[in-house]
Amino acid sequence: MTNPHVVIIGAGSTGAAIAHDLALRGLRVTLVERFGPASGTTGHNQAQLHSGARYAVNDPHSARECAEENIILRELMPHALELNDGLFIALDEEHLSYRETFLEACAQSYIPTEEIPPA
Repeated sequence: MTNPHVVIIGAGSTGAAIAHDLALRGLRVTLVERFGPASGTTGHNQAQLHSGARYAVNDPHSARECAEENIILRELMPHALELNDGLFIALDEEHLSYRETFLEACAQSYIPTEEIPPA
């Protein structure tokens, strides 16, 4: 039996990571992209690896999906990522009142959070 040959359409961060992973596992891989690497969605998202936190309150399914993909990509290609995480900042009382809702939604989506005191 020959090695399976996989064709991946899309050379964005996900397609490239999958191609890399499958090649490491010994599969023959062809990566096809219409324009150039990271020229589509990946190139337009400022190369952000979302934690899922921005979706936690209104779209928990997407939030969990982002969090899971974040973990996978951190394990697959740590050398290719600049990990700077993110900050959600409360500027006034209205933002502060959203704090508990936001933190609870992140917890339910398995998104780690850390509160940083203003000082």
